[in-house]
Amino acid sequence: MCKTRGKPLKTNIMRTALIGATCLTTVALSATPVLAQNSAPAATEESPDNAIIVTGSRIARTNADTFEPSIIIDSELMEKRGLTNIADALSTIPAFGTPGSSPTGSQGGSFGSGQSFLNFFGLGSQRTLTLVNSRRFVSSNTASIFGPSAAGSQVDLNTLPTLALDRVETIAVGGAPIYGADAIAGTVNILLKKEYDGIQLNAQTGLSSRGDGANHRLGALAGTSFGGGRGNIVGAFEYNRTEGMTYEARKRTAAGLFYTSPVGDSPYSQVIIQDRRIPALSPYGLPSTIDIIPGDLGPLGAPGLNYGILDDQGNTLGFDRNGNLTPIDFGTVHGATASAGGNGMSLVPLSNLLSPVERYMGYAHADYELTDGIKATVDFNYARSKGTELRTQPVYNTWLFGDAGDPDGNLIIPLSNPFLSDAARQTIAAQLPEGQDVFYLGRANTDLVSGRGSSTVELYRITGGLEGDFNVAGRDLSWEVIGNYGRSKTRGSSRELVQQNFENALAGCQDGYTNSPIQTGSATCVAFNPFGNQNGPEVGEYITTTAHPTAINEQWMVTADITGTLFDLPAGGVGFALGYEHRNEKSSFDPGAFFYGAVDPNDPDGARTQYGRSIPIDPVRGSYHTNEVFGELQVPLISPDMNVPFLYSAELHGAGRYVDNSLAGGDLTWTAGGKVSFLKDFGIRGNFTRSIRAPAITELYNPTSQIFTTADDPCDARFITAGPNPANRAANCAADGLPADFTSTIVDFTSRGSLSGNTSLENETADSWTIGGIFTPTFLPGFSLAVDWVSVNLKNAIVSVDADGTLEACYDATSFPSAACDQIDRDADGQVEFIRTGYLNAASYKYKGLIGELHYFTETPFLGANSAIQLGGSYQYIDTLETRIGTGDIQTDRGSIGYSKHQFTVNASYMNGPFTAYTQVQYIGKAQVDPDASANTYQYPTRPAVAFVNSSISYDINEDYTLRLMVDNVFDTNAPYPAPAGGGLDTYWSGFMGRYYKVGVTARF
Repeated sequence: MCKTRGKPLKTNIMRTALIGATCLTTVALSATPVLAQNSAPAATEESPDNAIIVTGSRIARTNADTFEPSIIIDSELMEKRGLTNIADALSTIPAFGTPGSSPTGSQGGSFGSGQSFLNFFGLGSQRTLTLVNSRRFVSSNTASIFGPSAAGSQVDLNTLPTLALDRVETIAVGGAPIYGADAIAGTVNILLKKEYDGIQLNAQTGLSSRGDGANHRLGALAGTSFGGGRGNIVGAFEYNRTEGMTYEARKRTAAGLFYTSPVGDSPYSQVIIQDRRIPALSPYGLPSTIDIIPGDLGPLGAPGLNYGILDDQGNTLGFDRNGNLTPIDFGTVHGATASAGGNGMSLVPLSNLLSPVERYMGYAHADYELTDGIKATVDFNYARSKGTELRTQPVYNTWLFGDAGDPDGNLIIPLSNPFLSDAARQTIAAQLPEGQDVFYLGRANTDLVSGRGSSTVELYRITGGLEGDFNVAGRDLSWEVIGNYGRSKTRGSSRELVQQNFENALAGCQDGYTNSPIQTGSATCVAFNPFGNQNGPEVGEYITTTAHPTAINEQWMVTADITGTLFDLPAGGVGFALGYEHRNEKSSFDPGAFFYGAVDPNDPDGARTQYGRSIPIDPVRGSYHTNEVFGELQVPLISPDMNVPFLYSAELHGAGRYVDNSLAGGDLTWTAGGKVSFLKDFGIRGNFTRSIRAPAITELYNPTSQIFTTADDPCDARFITAGPNPANRAANCAADGLPADFTSTIVDFTSRGSLSGNTSLENETADSWTIGGIFTPTFLPGFSLAVDWVSVNLKNAIVSVDADGTLEACYDATSFPSAACDQIDRDADGQVEFIRTGYLNAASYKYKGLIGELHYFTETPFLGANSAIQLGGSYQYIDTLETRIGTGDIQTDRGSIGYSKHQFTVNASYMNGPFTAYTQVQYIGKAQVDPDASANTYQYPTRPAVAFVNSSISYDINEDYTLRLMVDNVFDTNAPYPAPAGGGLDTYWSGFMGRYYKVGVTARF
């Protein structure tokens, strides 16, 4: 067995590398292919004592070859980069797309903030199976349509301590028959240390060159053997805190870049504006003489829309911070929700750039040999992680979202309001229609609700059981029986406006007022001043409450398997694995009293009404279980010692698993593949895999929930010429009584709808295949190159058929009206007033691409007596990445932001005794805002290619202490213009953060 020691051996660097290669804990500072480990000595490979288990198989083998494309990241990369989250390391691998959730950009607020979910090949984070120590790990995704990511069993990498990391092994597409459902894109196996001798302490701090975004980490790792070597125990604890930022912290995001319709003639239908403002909104109040309806798409004071309060020069007036009327500068108006410049409302101060995250993580492993053939083993994980969304949009009162007097509509203000200054009262009264003693006020209530929301995840997981080996008829067999239980609880917290108390305060706390049943910070009514920003904290205490939604996920399972060899062939033993697994998944979501709402006594159906401004949110609760049997065969056909002409080695591999899901039914997932080497230097590998993903609790059990949604109405004049058959679309719209010049309000303004779960969902199934070559030249020791073609075809993917999909299914159908049309309610004017949506097995995804991995290690005595260099590279070319929902248009993601056709990462290290220098170059090829858009759709449609350079140096002061200095984005390279307009916060994060310094120290005892 190989052991990771607290004090590293000071020996020949090549010998260290070879030992590391044998143990799969390479000294590589890059993502290296598993096959690169073949440089280990032949004697080691042939020793049965060195048999290992690699990700993608349960059969022990004497080398690290896999049948699928595989990438390894080891703990050395984490240390050299100073990374505090495993997700950050994987984000440098081109094959990983935009994460399903991350701490950057907008968050899920109290429903999930600051979490980190992986997304292999861009097929969705719910289709990447994440294991810890080769076993499933409990999800901390929120089982609600309001959660931070797509419905699924995603694992939050925030919950895992990096100090305990041994390595991360990933395989493409082939993990489903070995590990079960969800491995459609691939499997990520996070392997934590199981052996360690000594004590290691780590401390690290980081700060951007702008003086913000601080990150601090403290960690301890300890381990020892006991019982005369029969037992082993290792434990790790880590604390990490990241400070957050809003869009104001960076010039690029503070610039307010935004795509909108042009003013006047332009070759583009979408142009970039700077300093985007919303002219129809103000945090201090916009008065008007009449209520404006959503069809009047323009700001107050725009030509033909003189509904505002004007001064003597004809300027539209709004309230300032102190409640005085002052002229509004609309800037260059592009519409009711977009103007360039002016003093309208800016969303920049209300946009989250980086969420602060604070994490406590613990891990322990222990094992003990009860007898010579039986060992007891146990793993324990604990994590507490709190993520916060610093700011998001407030609650609004505006004609954009409802009629005057509605909770979200304009406020109706009497002229007698005591907070209205005499001067403002006189100006407004003079412009009201005769006999009208009220006016209308639009307002963004930033002074009442900041939008700050947080979620705290508390997770624990324990696995334990027995494993051993025995001999039957001269054959060594291994077995294990392991139980696994995990539980995560996400508790949110956010300040929310309580509508009843808001109305009481707006009315001046008149006698006989009744407080809302929901408890607020104070039960004493305090009058609310809607003009400017003049309210004290006591107003907010009365008007707001703290909401606490809670999500719980539980997973328990038991696995029993046996592995060994069945019989011998001339090339070696035929390996097998057989096993059974029972798994139970249970999730619940409790929105809490505030979000749940109260039963409306005036509704005959007993429908609920909201306490605040959001629609009532339904609880979700559900569970399912699986019974699974699996088997695997590994058949060696040709071995090197057989001396077969033109063939060095050949091997077949097959695996199958039958999954009986209590809800989705039974499905078989299987894989068949092999490897053949014509020479010792070169080989070919390939496999075909049928994989599945089980429906998630949210997709199955979400009750019919109210939603607000926008959509590109196919019958709107802007979209009637689109679709797979524009003539057919136009004919269907005409048949529905809609004119060719129809303008649909659902395009720009939300409409009510519903979203329902579906217990009749089936397992997703995908057919995938890979083929690749492995080059390990004997004339260049230490070099390896693996290149693989990967194809994934997912046909019955579960998707929430949203308003867009439902409308398209109706009006693009060859037979009209189709069943989808029954889900759409239009009013007498043709406007969509309600639309029903839900989950269906109705989407298809396709991925085709080339991935390559390179590794090279060599001693360099000419650069130092005990020196070496190491090179590594990872590359992805995307040939196809597309989605289609039902019979709708194909959405092309290949070449979009986050999925450039060409991406690569190069790593280089120079080691000389106690000194190590490391550099990483991450190249992201050019990308388009929308690959499906026509050439004249977007101004600046393409983001140019960009490269970010990261570097570090470390020095071993002695055997006990190591100092590290790390710099991310060494050249302070910006994100390509005009990002973030059009997206790209995660993709170009280094460019937004800028140059970042980190310093760390490691002590060993």
